[in-house]
Amino acid sequence: ARVKSRCEKRPFRCFLRKQGAHPASTTELQAHSRTSRWPVDTGAREKSCSVDMAPKLALLSSLLLFGSWSLASISVGGEVVVDGNGKDAHTLAGQTNFGHDLIQNFSMGPGYTNLNHGSYGVTPKSVLAAQDAWRAQVELNPDAFFRYDMWGFIDTARADVAAFINADAEDVVFVDNASAGMNALLKSLVVDGTTAVLYLDMAYFMVAETLRFLRDTVGVELIEVTTEDMFPTESKANFDAELVRRVTEALAESNRPVSVCSFSHITSVPAVILPLAELAAACKAAGAAVVGDGAHVMGEIALDVPSLGVDVYVSNGHKWMYSPKGSAFLWVSKNFQGSESPFAADGSAVYPLVTSFEGQGESDFAKLFSYEGTKDYGAFLSFSAAIEWRAQLGEQAILDYIHTLAVDGASVLATAWGTGSLTPPEMVGAMLNVEMPAACGTNTTFIGELPKMLLDQYNTWVPFYVWNDRSWVRVSAQIYNDLSDFEMLASAVLALCGTGSRE
Repeated sequence: ARVKSRCEKRPFRCFLRKQGAHPASTTELQAHSRTSRWPVDTGAREKSCSVDMAPKLALLSSLLLFGSWSLASISVGGEVVVDGNGKDAHTLAGQTNFGHDLIQNFSMGPGYTNLNHGSYGVTPKSVLAAQDAWRAQVELNPDAFFRYDMWGFIDTARADVAAFINADAEDVVFVDNASAGMNALLKSLVVDGTTAVLYLDMAYFMVAETLRFLRDTVGVELIEVTTEDMFPTESKANFDAELVRRVTEALAESNRPVSVCSFSHITSVPAVILPLAELAAACKAAGAAVVGDGAHVMGEIALDVPSLGVDVYVSNGHKWMYSPKGSAFLWVSKNFQGSESPFAADGSAVYPLVTSFEGQGESDFAKLFSYEGTKDYGAFLSFSAAIEWRAQLGEQAILDYIHTLAVDGASVLATAWGTGSLTPPEMVGAMLNVEMPAACGTNTTFIGELPKMLLDQYNTWVPFYVWNDRSWVRVSAQIYNDLSDFEMLASAVLALCGTGSRE
């Protein structure tokens, strides 16, 4: 296959450079807009890139017209502010000050300490500005956007996401979130009431609910593999081996053929990285299709989807990737990609929850997922802005910082509370699990009330949970956090557990 040139991969940036206009800051962008009409003669386009730049230039115009780039921290590429002088990570060449200096890049309210990034994520101001620009572009001419222009934009975003996860763009489509993606996957693949579906007791509650729905409507048998008694653990190798053994044993003992195995890559509560590749291999050997639920993975740990050996995979962008709410991708191996000629009813193909063939794409699969009716597609299209924003900070630098902070933060909490962690460091990404202080007890009513008390009195929120008859907390570490946030949480929990009934 022909390798795309840098110009073809980033036509908008290429065009600006060829025109001698690639602004690095808001000031330069506005100054250039006053001295240039951004000419787009055909000859100039052909010299710079063999693409039609008019839609992208119209997008730039909308950025200026609607004031999306009015923030001092934003440039064409989404500049990262790391200190009060407005320096950006690109110019600091790897010397970015992670921690509280980066809070100004986000829109969180004063005094709010976000230690629960794993639930909803937060999006940088510059990425939100990109999303606003896409919305403005739609309103400039809805007919042009929805009927003609959006398909190329979607394909560009698909290609960017595919490159980030080391996949082919033809295998990647967009869904609103991992919940929608898992519903699409499971309801497409689980159709034979004479078979069984295997999953773990750590499955996200929505996934478990979807499986129960399929049990009651389709008639499949559910095989839940228990893990709760395996925690806490001090050895990743022992844990992984035992988990694979239990899954293999459950597959062998099933009275029905197992058609689908569904596993989280990183579980939600407790937050643990599972050996997905090994689990997938065990299920594939038994003839089952493997669904990978990576809701927390993209942006939290390095991700190479094809290497996992799963058949299908979904992950959110909004949780850890810094893309807007309502942005997730679905990766489907080619032999499971749905077609409309005819539609498959035997569980061999994946289809979207909304059946529509009004979109465009290089395949039936791409076309089916490309259009779900009139809605805001700006979140999908802003994936590219999020990827570029991360690149300015350095992808590996982000992953290293949030993991190290999670490990060190767990140590701060465990020391303050006289407890320990649920798992060794290599089993977590940026979400840590620490046992709560003995004063908090295991009363589920009190544990359930504690997050709201924490929010009301300390303006932060984390999930507390009881697992294997012990109380735990899940805390998320992000680039705008530092150890002082964990010290605050440690003191707050000790103070709150001095009140209420905990028996």
